[in-house]
Amino acid sequence: MKFATLKDGTRDGALVVVSRDLKYCVAAPAIAPTLQSALDDWHRLEPRLQEIYR
Repeated sequence: MKFATLKDGTRDGALVVVSRDLKYCVAAPAIAPTLQSALDDWHRLEPRLQEIYR
């Protein structure tokens, strides 16, 4: 699974899930607004992020 952050005026930026071919990304604010928040609650959020990645 690949992640990136987009500048949004906050310290951490907005989390996006990047496609396997690196051509597209999808924001996931309803799941985790930042990469740090995803990591902090990884055990609960990872399955939901995997669904987006597929």
